[in-house]
This record gives sequence, C-alpha cells and structure tokens, in this order.
Amino acid sequence: MREGKLEGKRDTPLRLLARAGIGLTENESARIQACTDIATLDRWIDNVLGAKTAAEVLS
Repeated sequence: MREGKLEGKRDTPLRLLARAGIGLTENESARIQACTDIATLDRWIDNVLGAKTAAEVLS
C-alpha cells in the first residue's frame, strides 16, 4: 500500500510541472522518481504553485 501511495505522490509533481510548462532535466526527473519520503514529495507538490523553474520546486 505504501508503494502505491509513493507512486501517486511521485506522479503528482511531475504532472503539475508539465501542466505549468516547467521542464525537467533528466537528473531532476530521476530525483523525483527516486524519492521515497512522502513529506519531501508533499513539499515539492506545494512548491509547484508559483514556481517558475524546477529548481524552485525541488529546493
């Protein structure tokens, strides 16, 4: 069940970034896909709002 929740959490920032027109490098995308910390993923999801770059989201 935890893996399913993580998969959904990983997908959300990727979808939001794409929708916002913010491109990701391969390293940034890999960083999101490799993340196993739900709190970090939640922070990145929140950071998408108002961000102009992937670096702002992943800070």
